[in-house]
Amino acid sequence: MRRTLNIKNKLGFIDGNISKPTDSSDPFFTPGERCNDMIIAWTQHSISFEQRSTIAHANTVANVWNDLRGRFSIQNAPHIFQLTKAISSLVQDVDYVSIYYNTLKSYWDELEIYEPMPLCTCGSVKILTDYNHRSKVMQFLMGLQDSYDSIRAQMLLYDSLPTLNRVLSLIQQEERHK
Repeated sequence: MRRTLNIKNKLGFIDGNISKPTDSSDPFFTPGERCNDMIIAWTQHSISFEQRSTIAHANTVANVWNDLRGRFSIQNAPHIFQLTKAISSLVQDVDYVSIYYNTLKSYWDELEIYEPMPLCTCGSVKILTDYNHRSKVMQFLMGLQDSYDSIRAQMLLYDSLPTLNRVLSLIQQEERHK
């Protein structure tokens, strides 16, 4: 749902960055009402029939979103634990680097569903995002075969850690030379 709203440039309606105008003399009142109602209709058509009536009389998309999030975003601690454990214990073993990376990435992506990064434009999110990327680079490097020790050591000596895509590319180049 978030992806669809982002594509339609309507994500601000659910996170509160765009609010529904309340003054009927505001030139954006009618278009704002229309967008709000359109997103509520999209939401109604994307949830089960039984749930539709619970949001039928909502005034704003943000209210609908908060209501649905409150009902359905149950923390799944056992599953988060299992994913985190799988990530920390995953090693390349005899797999190709691409297979190892794809497995690790699928765990990261699934974990992101349960623990998404906060939505805001403040500097703190950038710090969290940078930390998250560094952690992923470290997790990827830790699980590689010992035959990559020298290139791993070189990367860790850089003043700033390369991006995950750059690290993957360098490791795959090394793999092709073996």
